[in-house]
Amino acid sequence: MDRRDAVKSVAIMMGGVLTASTMSVMLNSCNTSMKEGKGIDFTDDEKGMVNRMTDVIIPKTDTPGAVDAGVPAFIIMMMQECYPDKDQQQFHAGLAAFDKLCKGRYKGNFLKLSPDKQETAVADLDKMVLGKNSLPDKNLAFYRHLKELTLLGFFTSEPGATETLRYVQIPGRYDGCVPYKKGEKAWAT
Repeated sequence: MDRRDAVKSVAIMMGGVLTASTMSVMLNSCNTSMKEGKGIDFTDDEKGMVNRMTDVIIPKTDTPGAVDAGVPAFIIMMMQECYPDKDQQQFHAGLAAFDKLCKGRYKGNFLKLSPDKQETAVADLDKMVLGKNSLPDKNLAFYRHLKELTLLGFFTSEPGATETLRYVQIPGRYDGCVPYKKGEKAWAT
């Protein structure tokens, strides 16, 4: 199986949680004509924001969280190596816009807020960008990519697939109609 087929399979397995733009970036990243090398570097504060925001999106509970699965590093790698410069610039501008929003609304930089206020800020951002009455703010649209990459990175990681979902290394025969009992984990394989 080549990378393109693997990416398509992952998207199907995840039930279509990826938007067309993220899927397009992933498939285009298979194109060898794209420039080699790293994209726009993340500052320490930007890395900290990505780290904390992914932790809020998928926190550690009795199962590993996004940080435990290495999702922040995955997001940075995907942004730098797979996304075009324009999308990278929008992502960095979005982080700055979100930090500015936090200063105005919560009276401090995102990283300096208490954990409770950070969780509230991310929840409010989620509603603003992805909610039913979402506002079309292009500066905050970066959050859509952040959340998609968080889900992709987590559920395709070893801890996400093996400890959060049900996983059988060699699943055996295909059974298209598996009964579901309330409270069971979803299948990774």
